[in-house]
Amino acid sequence: MAGAQTSEVDSVLKSFLADFPTVIGYVVLNNDGVPVKHSDTIPLHQAVHYSALLTDFVNNCKKCLRELLSSPAESELTNVRIRTKEGTEVICVTVTEYVFVVIQNCTGKPWVQNPEEGGAAEGAV
Repeated sequence: MAGAQTSEVDSVLKSFLADFPTVIGYVVLNNDGVPVKHSDTIPLHQAVHYSALLTDFVNNCKKCLRELLSSPAESELTNVRIRTKEGTEVICVTVTEYVFVVIQNCTGKPWVQNPEEGGAAEGAV
């Protein structure tokens, strides 16, 4: 059963990348901030780096919402979007006990990964 669920998740994630050509890659994190899945376009060391930096960020966003908004329904964090000057966007979506991190190209130009820098774009400016 677990193997069937894993292959189903893999097929959904692969179709997600195919359906959205502007997506550079993704990382799925558990509650502890451990990357449980990542796209082939993101090396493991970079997935771990995203995980380490974004886990605390998302948790702090959740805490801020709880303190700012009085209603529990209003203070539920659904997503956080961070846009860079270079035209990439990091989107963090919280779903049950997982955080889905998507890195998206918003430049309108083809995304070229630079393997020496672990995925930085050459032609995205």
